Amino acid sequence: MTLDELHNLTEIAHQCGFTEDSPPDDARCPVTPHKPDFVPSRILDEARSGWFPKGIRACMGCELCSATPGSSFAMCTDRLLLAGEKREGHIPRAFSGALHAIVALQMRGESKQKRLGWITSELEISDGSDKDGVALFVGCAPYYDALLADKVGFRFTSEAHAAVVLLNTIGIRPVLLPDEVCCGNDRLHAGERDAFIALGTRNRDLLRERGVRTIVTTCNDCRFTLERRYPGRIPDWDFEVMSVTDFLVSRGAGLAFMPTKLKATIQPPDRYSDPNGVESVRRLLSRVPELVVNEWESGHPSTFGSWNQFGAISRSIENALLKAAESTGAERLLVQSTRPLVRLLEGRRPGSWEETSIAVTGLHGFLANRHAVARDFGGA
Repeated sequence: MTLDELHNLTEIAHQCGFTEDSPPDDARCPVTPHKPDFVPSRILDEARSGWFPKGIRACMGCELCSATPGSSFAMCTDRLLLAGEKREGHIPRAFSGALHAIVALQMRGESKQKRLGWITSELEISDGSDKDGVALFVGCAPYYDALLADKVGFRFTSEAHAAVVLLNTIGIRPVLLPDEVCCGNDRLHAGERDAFIALGTRNRDLLRERGVRTIVTTCNDCRFTLERRYPGRIPDWDFEVMSVTDFLVSRGAGLAFMPTKLKATIQPPDRYSDPNGVESVRRLLSRVPELVVNEWESGHPSTFGSWNQFGAISRSIENALLKAAESTGAERLLVQSTRPLVRLLEGRRPGSWEETSIAVTGLHGFLANRHAVARDFGGA
């Protein structure tokens, strides 16, 4: 029986690792202070009673309330959303529904995408003869460029470009899919089961056609969806999935960095990050001579939910994260994952938020475009 066949809300609610003696830690939920009717333990109580919990989509997936070993409120939310499908009624769409429309066109497959225009001549891309079988999953970055690049002064595909530079440095020529489609994270969050499965199946077929065995990505939301949500839902999904930073560390030699006297802080760990925190990011940055990295205590989510949650609550949480980053004394916040980078840069447009002095930069671009040089050494 797959996860999607478990439609009984009561059964799902009892299988997410919480008990009456160890409920979700409501006090740690970043959403509750802004939305008092959203309380994780209350959500579970409603589901256990067989009722689809109204407001469940406000869960941002940060897992801060899942303090008990073996518990996962966000994974329970995933399953409840699919079991309940569209019972909550209207679901808001970010960017006036533009992303939703783009994904709908991807699903129809009637027109060719132009999603690889960011590739430049110096990049080494797989021509099909490579035996590495490594693909870079770019996600929706090309469409973020179209929607936001002129407004925020940043092209989000530059992180994909930087990832290819870093992969080339360690001898990897990645596969890039001209017809790759969205991972389906937001469709799953909207309870659109058929759309999610259609997108995942399309990605599976495209990757198999190119002989891919390992998928790397700069987006932690995409990584989590491909690694944790596809198995059990997408038939015969048997790929290894890693963040680019984890892959660089695992493959070892080939990267070294020029010194910089910058004081930086990093995107804190959350549900979508490295399970051991952000250890691969720390290890890579430790190779940058004279760089000072100041981290802050966990408690601010660095994932801001799906694009369906692009509203005042997520704005407040994003702003709190920036203030926490600024409090470390760092000059720059290095963001590992594409989607939080989009959210933070979009929110920092003039007039969007109160001013903060800390700069927001993509981690991969920081490493590749400014400080990366090739050299042999024994591990990242």
